[in-house]
Amino acid sequence: MKQKLPVILISFIVTLCTSSFSQPIVVNGSMLREVCYTPVSSLRLCTPDRQPIPFQIDELTENGNYICDRGNEPNTDSSNGIFDSRDEIVFLYEDCSTEDSFVAPDYPGFFYYRLTIGDSEKRFVYITNDTLILKSSKRYIEYDHDRQYVKTPYFFAQFSPDRFHFTSAGVWDSGEKKYEQLTQELRITILLKALWGLIPIRYSEDNLVCVVKNYKVGEIRLIRGGDFHLRLGLGIRGSRAYVNQICYPQVVKVPVNVHVPVRFSSFFKDAYIEMSPVIRQNAGYVFDAPSAKIIDSISSRAVCDTIIRVNPNNQFYSVTSGSKGYGWILNAKINDKYLKGSGYLIRKPSPRDSSCLEYGFRMTVVDLPKGHYEINNWVSFPSRTYASINDLSSFVLKPHSIKTPWITSKNLLLANPLIQNNASTNY
Repeated sequence: MKQKLPVILISFIVTLCTSSFSQPIVVNGSMLREVCYTPVSSLRLCTPDRQPIPFQIDELTENGNYICDRGNEPNTDSSNGIFDSRDEIVFLYEDCSTEDSFVAPDYPGFFYYRLTIGDSEKRFVYITNDTLILKSSKRYIEYDHDRQYVKTPYFFAQFSPDRFHFTSAGVWDSGEKKYEQLTQELRITILLKALWGLIPIRYSEDNLVCVVKNYKVGEIRLIRGGDFHLRLGLGIRGSRAYVNQICYPQVVKVPVNVHVPVRFSSFFKDAYIEMSPVIRQNAGYVFDAPSAKIIDSISSRAVCDTIIRVNPNNQFYSVTSGSKGYGWILNAKINDKYLKGSGYLIRKPSPRDSSCLEYGFRMTVVDLPKGHYEINNWVSFPSRTYASINDLSSFVLKPHSIKTPWITSKNLLLANPLIQNNASTNY
């Protein structure tokens, strides 16, 4: 017999700068204590009139690993099928209802909890264990693991085998009704200056290895988990713990975890890492870095190889043409005092391909203390307007406030369960 539970109102107040229609909302069981201990298979998200919306529940292990059902090493043996305090629910703001006119079912035995999302602009959704509500058939993510290819309604990306970086990527052209390839590979350069700066040691993206051990293709996000490390030698290596690359419909998280075993200045004068997509010279695209007050046309044939020394950490830049393109935010969990000399880079033409160019950043590291460091790159893709891409990126700089009857917190989109459980990062 099903246990009858009372209807409880759960109010999520999310502070939005503008209408963030496809912004992913991530909550976990610690924010929904009354939902915990419910079988995952029986949970649903629906509108006030009980129409299903797409969502996914991701279980986590005690160590903070996502439980993924596919790949060479799936870890489904760690699943208990019960919604726990660490497990996550993910859905999109745009799928929630603008009206709250709850229609109670004419049968007893199920709970309905209301989630109110927004401040001046409110959206509503209900979480329930009413299995008579069918799950939504809508999916935002397509992924072919054999090809290492992901596609959403807003972008596509082709990943390199045993890597997290892409070898080509493109955006949806709503006018032409097709995907437009915008970039070739993501160029990564790492330079270490040893022996008081006399000996430069260079590495590329081929030295950043991540063997994808398992993955999960959900309705809202793709999770690819793997063993990440840097083939750098000289005692500098990446954390061999799990890292997770996560692709949402309009947002991609590209992680880099670095372990520095001794204080950096003991061996190196300084170092830098550059990340810059090799961009095709598509007409009409513009590079815009507001913090550096830079606007540059991709179609310009002017030869340029320069660094604009404005710290790009936690700053937004974009490569767009109207409602097409992408935005980028470097989110390095490193104190800015160790990032002196960092900046935006412009290279015309690209050293990789003379028919292409590069816009990106250089993160210079000086006298970094020993420890583990989390470096995330967040790439976002617009829908309909340029404002949507700026807004989608705003969650990195101003995470949404989330309030429930039990806790006041932030949107967990930025959270890294691996780091939180292992406490392995120095900030």
